[in-house]
Amino acid sequence: MILKRFTDKDLFYKFLKERVGVFFREAEERSFEGIFYCIYLTFRGDPEPVLLSARRSCVSVFRNGERFALCGSEKNLKDMCSELVKFPETRDLAREILEAFIRFRRKSFRIEYNRKILPLGLKTAVMGVLNVTPDSFSDGGLYMKPEDALRRAVQMAEEGAEIIDIGGESTRPGSRRISAEEELERVLPVLKLVRKELPQIWISVDTYKSEVARVCLEEGADIINDISGGTFDPDILKVVSRYSCPYVINHIKGRPETWREEPIIYGDVVQEITDWFRERIRRLKEAGYRREDNLILDPGIGFGKLPEHNVEILSRFEEFRILGKPLMVGVSRKSFIGIILEGFLNRKTEPKERLFGSLGATAPAVLRGAQIVRTHDVKETREFLAVLDAVRTYDGV
Repeated sequence: MILKRFTDKDLFYKFLKERVGVFFREAEERSFEGIFYCIYLTFRGDPEPVLLSARRSCVSVFRNGERFALCGSEKNLKDMCSELVKFPETRDLAREILEAFIRFRRKSFRIEYNRKILPLGLKTAVMGVLNVTPDSFSDGGLYMKPEDALRRAVQMAEEGAEIIDIGGESTRPGSRRISAEEELERVLPVLKLVRKELPQIWISVDTYKSEVARVCLEEGADIINDISGGTFDPDILKVVSRYSCPYVINHIKGRPETWREEPIIYGDVVQEITDWFRERIRRLKEAGYRREDNLILDPGIGFGKLPEHNVEILSRFEEFRILGKPLMVGVSRKSFIGIILEGFLNRKTEPKERLFGSLGATAPAVLRGAQIVRTHDVKETREFLAVLDAVRTYDGV
């Protein structure tokens, strides 16, 4: 006897077909029975159609006013949707649930821009951090000279980075804001050198300023990585829409310069981030963005979160898959890792001493759906991901 737990419909199908000997058509039809889900939602209409459809489909319902938790296999929940469409007031709900399943089960993505293609899913992509700032928390001042920054970019590319993320302004807690002119003075020389030396590498610019984004895109940048998701400078949404470039929407709460003074409070941190992503995507569409396949979502570990929020995000990372977009995670050397290490090992660490802790924090995010990892330590992270990806994508039963 063995005990197996499946979290992937395709693996359950393969198990039924190859190990049990179920005919392939029946295996395909019944493979939805092996995966259990809990859908949590708010429904403000008449609850009776929902309750009746659930009973007919063997779906467990937990209700408190307008809040519902619908629990069952994917097959049961889809059967419930077949019942919901019979009632005019719940047809939209049925469609919403079915679309959520489609988005959640998506495993591969394809980013396209500037005649380059970045496939995501089978292999986790690595984004190497290149800060050209004097005050970043980990590598501030190391690459202020363009030639030093170029050498580091070439090194990261040789170590396996698909993306180089150039940042000209520190966003560590308590950091000061700088002008677009000062940021461009730092970023542009490096961008031009890297673009010339590494024409096939994806170049990301870490900025929330619309003017910086516009100028860098004109100079050959491929991706805009916005820590504010368009909340600090709303005009950046118009810029990325105009260029249809890949755009990283990073969640943030508050501002770096005030994080130390303001309380950080969430009800449900993952749900709040998910709802915030939906709103930012809606705003981006309103600004004219039409390349949704080029959107990348980053829950913003450490950006207005307490250590316990960061741990909860990593533990529940797969819940962001309901949005149906490529997911990025950036935990490299961050302070919450230092706090965890101090608590468990009873010693303080400097940012550069947090490599193994960073890899430990990266693992749950990648296993739960992150397709891009942003890191300072490219070589070590690439080797770590090679093994993790081999285990993650193994389809044996």
